[in-house]
Amino acid sequence: MFIGTSYPKLDDKFRLILPAKFRDRLAGGVILTKGQEHCVNIMPSADYLAKSTLMTKDMVVGTTTRRNLNRHFFGMAAEQVPDGQGRILIAPELRDWAELGKDLVVAGVGTHIEIWNPEKFAALMAASAEEFANYSDGEVNLN
Repeated sequence: MFIGTSYPKLDDKFRLILPAKFRDRLAGGVILTKGQEHCVNIMPSADYLAKSTLMTKDMVVGTTTRRNLNRHFFGMAAEQVPDGQGRILIAPELRDWAELGKDLVVAGVGTHIEIWNPEKFAALMAASAEEFANYSDGEVNLN
């Protein structure tokens, strides 16, 4: 499980040093892809494979919506193997998608990690704080 938040910076070559607490789980390789609300998702390669299998299971052609979702999920995905210092490169297309600059927010969100523009992350958290404060298990299905 990925939990916690850190505030790293991209280096001059647009590499992220993965938080130390996540490195062991990600050492075998990661997939970076577009995330919802314009963040970048990082997940272990094996987890990405499992999720992609579920997304494409029994899909011959699918609907336009499904094809477009797959284009976003798979089209900009990038496979990376962290180097000896735990660094991974964030491709320009993904940096543009998430409007990433030098300063970042890296948040563990259970099954994966999200990389955020700090201002966008702060705005999202502020906008959803009241909803979280008033959440009840019986009111919302989290799946």
